[in-house]
Amino acid sequence: MNTNIDNIFKDLKKELSKDVYQELDLVIYDNDGNRYSKDDEFKEELFNRLFINYETNIVVIDRCGYSSFDIGTSILIEQEDLEVIGKVISIAVKHLSKIDFEESN
Repeated sequence: MNTNIDNIFKDLKKELSKDVYQELDLVIYDNDGNRYSKDDEFKEELFNRLFINYETNIVVIDRCGYSSFDIGTSILIEQEDLEVIGKVISIAVKHLSKIDFEESN
């Protein structure tokens, strides 16, 4: 069960307006490079990467090692989208920090 991943989506739906939530796309990858979305079941302890896509903005949260993360983007974030992206990152990391991750292969 993906309790923490599910909670990311629940909090986002609660905290963001309906229009903003509908424009948001989150894509999750596990240690083996398998791709998952909101309704897919996988073992959240194998989480490896989260792509946050909103409007023309893309932010990536990568798990580096056992308990370290790298948050980055290869594009500039538009000022009007910065609040939304910040809120999404904050909610995501709040729940990712609760996962007891398994070591990568």
